[in-house]
Formats: sequence, structure tokens, C-alpha cells
Amino acid sequence: MNSLRTAIISVTTHGAKLGQQLRAYFTRAEALGQVDIACFEKEGRTSGEAATIFTAMKPHMEMWFTTYDRLLFIMATGIVVRMIAPYIKHKSEDPAIVVMDEQGKFAISLLSGHLGGANEWTAEIADVVGATPVITTATDVNGIPAPDVLARKLHCQVEDFTTLKEVNAALVAGETVPYYIDDTLYFLHHYEAVAKAQGIELIRFNPHTVTGKSLLQQGGDETPRVVITDLILPTGLRTLVLRPPTMVVGIGCRRDTPKELVLQAVSESLANVERSPKSVASAASVIVKADEVGLLAAVKELQWPIHFFTQEEMAPFIEHSQLEESNFVKETIGVGNVCETTALMQAKSQTLLQKKTVYPRTTVAIAQVQSK
Repeated sequence: MNSLRTAIISVTTHGAKLGQQLRAYFTRAEALGQVDIACFEKEGRTSGEAATIFTAMKPHMEMWFTTYDRLLFIMATGIVVRMIAPYIKHKSEDPAIVVMDEQGKFAISLLSGHLGGANEWTAEIADVVGATPVITTATDVNGIPAPDVLARKLHCQVEDFTTLKEVNAALVAGETVPYYIDDTLYFLHHYEAVAKAQGIELIRFNPHTVTGKSLLQQGGDETPRVVITDLILPTGLRTLVLRPPTMVVGIGCRRDTPKELVLQAVSESLANVERSPKSVASAASVIVKADEVGLLAAVKELQWPIHFFTQEEMAPFIEHSQLEESNFVKETIGVGNVCETTALMQAKSQTLLQKKTVYPRTTVAIAQVQSK
């Protein structure tokens, strides 16, 4: 499980002590690798425990907002609203923000309730300190499982946020919203189990059959539905597509290859396998490309993380997997297969969706993710 970077910020002595109580609770989770937590306390109003001291919040707000996945402010809600307002971007980017009064009477889910997990975190915080949780999102108030909560649980990307709003509105209005899942997905059974735990039954469909494709067209554009798949498929206007992280894109390129050529090669490769860029978990390459300006600019634009492997890591994998090597590349950088090797290593896989494909100044391979 990825570590959740968490900050607890207080401005009173009582609030600081409450923050430390919560820190102690969450630190037990940290031992399991789930939480990376820090307390920030106002000068002169500290708890006496380990904390970072600040004199004013404003100079630190941008850093807190952009560095941490979850922020708990123990103070008045109005202070928090004014402080975070300049930094709010979008629910797909903003951290989970919870506000609690210094007496621990109320815990309020303020921002990123679903995708950021603020609603669940609010309930957890309230349970620890005996507070009343305040959660106002319509699906939660009505006790309806929300697709954006499922997206977070499955680590899926939301294809279109306008459609997300429409589907959530349909759920609150009492419309039937079926959930479909591509039955060719590698982690199908895991996805089904997670959804079931959320009270959601997934309907399997095979995207490679006429029957499977027609299932997604039933009811036309007016029928709201949720579909979990990494494939590019024809769907209705009210179909919310959730993209699970199923691929790693391995990229090799010549020195000073421009960003545009990398983007074009990646785009054509994903089109070849008929898959969405939102289902790419990561890009990968060799360490000698770690300073390649065009490559770095391309993955930044695509909003993909990228991992670079050393030649020493790659060489035994190439030999073990019997991957074909280019003598020219091997003489240049020490290993003769970059895109396939790094894609497979990062995906912890032996399955290539696209083998090494040569584009102008760039090579691309796509591996299926087969380990969490």
C-alpha cells in the first residue's frame, strides 16, 4: 500500500494535544506502511511533543497543500476555507481536507470527500476522538455507494468528470445505475471483491464479443452506467468509464529526441493496443535517459510517473527473459533492449501487449501489469 502523507495542523495548545493523540493512533498504522504523518503546531501553543513549529500558517499553506495527501486542520472552518482557497484546483488533484474543532466535538469533511478519501478519514477521526462526523456529499447522505469512491478503492482514473457528476446525480435521483466490468482484466476477481465490499455488484462483459459491446449500448445515450475497462470502447453519453492501472509503457529514445516525437510514439502505441492512456500505471526507461529533456517533458504532460532502471538491473533480466538485443544500443549504453526490458521489469510481468516498436528516434513497448 502506498504511504499516505498526512499532516495535522493546530493553532491552540488544546488542539495540539488533540493532534498528538491522533498522531499516536495513526502512527500505529504507519508501522504497516500506510501513513507518513507529521504534526505542525503554532509557536507558543504547542503540545510539548515532537512537532514542527510555525509562527503563521499562510507561508506554509502551499507546501502543505501540494505535499500532503491528507490534511487535518484543528481550528475554525472559516480560517481553513480562506487559507486553502487559492490552491484548490480539481477533485482529481486536491488533497483530502478535514477540519475539527479543538474540543474534538465535530470532524468535518471539507474537500475531496470521495476521490481524496476525506469522508472515510473523517469517520475514522471521529471514531478515535468521539467526535460527530459531518459529511455532506449527497451519495453519502443517502447511503448510496459512489462510483468515485470505488474509483479510489480500485486506484482507477476517472475518464470524464462531467459524466461522473451526471452519474452521481442519477444515483441520488433514484435511477438504476448498473456497473459493468471488462472480464479480460488481469485483476478481475480482486476488483469484484473490492466492489462487493462497497455494496456494488459488477456485471461482467467481454469487450471482444458483439454481445459484450452491445451490452454497453443498451438504453442508448440516456442510460447512466459505470464501466471499468482499460480498452477504448464505444459507449453512451452517460457512461462513466473508470480506468484501472493495467499497463507500463517502456520508452527508449535517442539523445535529444523532442517531446513531440515521444508523445506521438506513445499515442500510436496505445492506439495499436486500443487502450486508454489513463490506464498507464507508469512509464519506464534506462537510467541514462533520466536527464532526457524530451522524455521527461512528455511523461510530465501525460501525468505519468516514470522509473529508470540501471544497466546492472536490466542485464540479468534480459538474459533470463531471452529478450532480443540491438548490438548498436548495447554498444552505446551497455544493454541492448530498453523499452521491453524496463516495461516488463516495472510491470513485474512477462506479458507484452506491444513488443518493441520503432518510431522516429523512439522505441515503445507496453507491458501488462501483473503484480500489485
